Formats: sequence, C-alpha cells, structure tokens
Amino acid sequence: MKKILLIAITLLSVSAFAGKGHSHSHGGHSHSHGEKKISKVKTIEIGKKEIKRLIKLKKLDSSWSSAVHVDSVKKKFSGKTEWVVTFTNEKGVKGKKLYIFLKLSGKFIAANFTGN
Repeated sequence: MKKILLIAITLLSVSAFAGKGHSHSHGGHSHSHGEKKISKVKTIEIGKKEIKRLIKLKKLDSSWSSAVHVDSVKKKFSGKTEWVVTFTNEKGVKGKKLYIFLKLSGKFIAANFTGN
C-alpha cells in the first residue's frame, strides 16, 4: 500500500512541473508554451533597453541614447506576427529611424534602419 501511495504522489508531483508556462528547447531554440504577450506600452520599455544594449555592443552610436519613441505596431512577416517598435534620432550616424523587432512575448528578434 505504501508503494502505491508513493508512486501516486510521485506521478502527481511530476505532472505539476509540466504545467502551463514551462519552457524547453527544440533543436537549440528555446520557447515557452505559456509565453505571455506584452502590451504596446511594454514595447517602449523593452525597445529602450535594447537600444542601450546595442549602444554598449557598438552597433549603434551613443546619440541613440536620447532616441524618441514614434510607434509600436504589430506586423506580419512570413506568417508570424511581431512587434515593430520605431524610434527616431535626428543625430543618428547610420540612420535617423530605428526599427526594433520583438516577438509578441517581448523577446528581441532584430533591429535595423529599413523596417524590413
């Protein structure tokens, strides 16, 4: 009887760890089944953090630290919807408008000056 009870408890506790929101990897690409979608307001915060990160990596010049948020819109690319967060910077060396692409969960995808 004790063994049956122990097995039942073990099975129940294992299933508790596999509930909604757990993440795992498929071929090097990690994802979560319970990824929450971020709000438009949150895209601004994430976009500014990404700009700081890109400046630190020397992918953007330091003038981008004072960039102004223009808009955040959802767009479809190859059947997948993404956030496109746009910032402007009149002092930008490589470009004046920066597009930051985020997954709907807020994870960084890419950034460029073309919007494509």
